[in-house]
Amino acid sequence: MDILHIYGISRAGFVPQLISLRLPNPTVVYELLQKAQARALIYGDDFKVVLNDCPVPHYPSIQREGISLGATELPMLDYSSPDDTVFIFHTSGSTSGCPKLVPCSHRWIDSVIVKTRQVCSPLSPDRRDVTVWMCVFSLPRLFSMHFDYLALQGEHVSHCSVIR
Repeated sequence: MDILHIYGISRAGFVPQLISLRLPNPTVVYELLQKAQARALIYGDDFKVVLNDCPVPHYPSIQREGISLGATELPMLDYSSPDDTVFIFHTSGSTSGCPKLVPCSHRWIDSVIVKTRQVCSPLSPDRRDVTVWMCVFSLPRLFSMHFDYLALQGEHVSHCSVIR
């Protein structure tokens, strides 16, 4: 469900700030949210108990089963430049003791796809490799694996205009 929340937030015109579950405590998360001028936090059920001092409005993530959707027309996407921020990641904080924000642009995503095509390819040209997603997308490399897979398999990401 993480990838669907990330896509939905992006599609709604917001910039997702992806936060690692390995951060030591909620205070560090709150500092990152404030540095990025976050507008809200979407959290998993397991984290509700630590959100008492959260500095931004916070909402529980939802499961697909809990949504009733009909056909919904979506607005056209706004133009974006290659340097617009698409995602905000963060460092581990291992060097300075405090994680730093890492804004990632459209240009960065494009470069990840180009580089992946240059250095990786399916093991056999007669079949497609299988990629299993068993992680939370919090680090740039993990998130870029999604784009790597699409680039190498000859697939593409298209923005839908109707939710069914």
